[in-house]
Amino acid sequence: MEKILVIFGGKSVEHDISIITGLQAMRAIKNDYKMLPIYVDDEGKFWTGENLADLNIYADFHALVKNKKQVLFNFGCGSVSIKGALKTKKFVPTCALVCMHGTNGEDGTISAILSAANICYTCPDMASSAICMDKAAAKIILKAAGLPVTDFVCQNKIDEREIVKKLSYPIIVKPARCGSSIGIQKCSNLSELKFAIEVAKNYDTKLIFEHFIENRREFNCACMIFNDKCTLSKVCEVKSSGCYSFDEKYLQEKPSSTFKVEKLLANKIKLLTKKAAQALECEGVIRVDFLMDEEGEIYINEINTIPGSLAFYLFGNMREVCCELIEGARQRKERTLITKHQSQALSIFAQADMNNYTKK
Repeated sequence: MEKILVIFGGKSVEHDISIITGLQAMRAIKNDYKMLPIYVDDEGKFWTGENLADLNIYADFHALVKNKKQVLFNFGCGSVSIKGALKTKKFVPTCALVCMHGTNGEDGTISAILSAANICYTCPDMASSAICMDKAAAKIILKAAGLPVTDFVCQNKIDEREIVKKLSYPIIVKPARCGSSIGIQKCSNLSELKFAIEVAKNYDTKLIFEHFIENRREFNCACMIFNDKCTLSKVCEVKSSGCYSFDEKYLQEKPSSTFKVEKLLANKIKLLTKKAAQALECEGVIRVDFLMDEEGEIYINEINTIPGSLAFYLFGNMREVCCELIEGARQRKERTLITKHQSQALSIFAQADMNNYTKK
């Protein structure tokens, strides 16, 4: 049976949602692969154990996990080491199914680690992940590609007066490199803006400010993209009370969304999803969030490179999404690029260095 890693958790404000995604994935493919579940704790350490599929242990992981062992990546070797009390075992996977949301996951950190370890993975590479995680950087690239984005301001040194000059109220304040709608606030005046800035600064040193579209409609669409093959999901309309908050996304008992979207509108959103993924050089499953104003203008809001539950609800089947991701990642590994270059640089430098030494 094929061996894979399933990586979830992380040193991130989206830690808990990442656990849920990881456990959903493991349940969906438990009969298809030999899995090594890897939980990343809130200090950034990688662990495995006997009962990582039990959701209840994460209330106090280090006290409740059974047979806990640390996992280390063997850079350049295509494997990980599982450190036991008496001996270390090696696990050689064909792929890593990455379920880490937010910081250290979607920002490209885990992609870099897996690349250095020569393990193929199911999410975008380091560069694409880092750009998509940074809302300002992503919008700059999307705008340059001719794709619609809302007006925004991003400043290194925040000046409320300049923000108000460039954007009309209401204004929405966001941590630039944070997800799950954490730390965002809508502002209607200067006092609220200053308060929102102080809140958002707790989550990121870089903030982005956008004009908030009143009476808007919100949509999600996902795509699976590998080797220029793009499979688009259904389009979902999100029903929110204003800002689509963390609680609305994850804590409501009933879903606040519908798939009853006008055909022409859905087709336009699907086309924009594909173009956004291509412009940002994404691979794996990504979800694109859209806004539409009262005049019917559509804007790309955010890109999620490791979406919650891997966006299976937009495709319809979690098992199929995970299996397609793993197969796509394997195909990506088969690409061969030249990484060596024969040159005389070392011998020339050595000779020059020796000449300088003998002269002295």
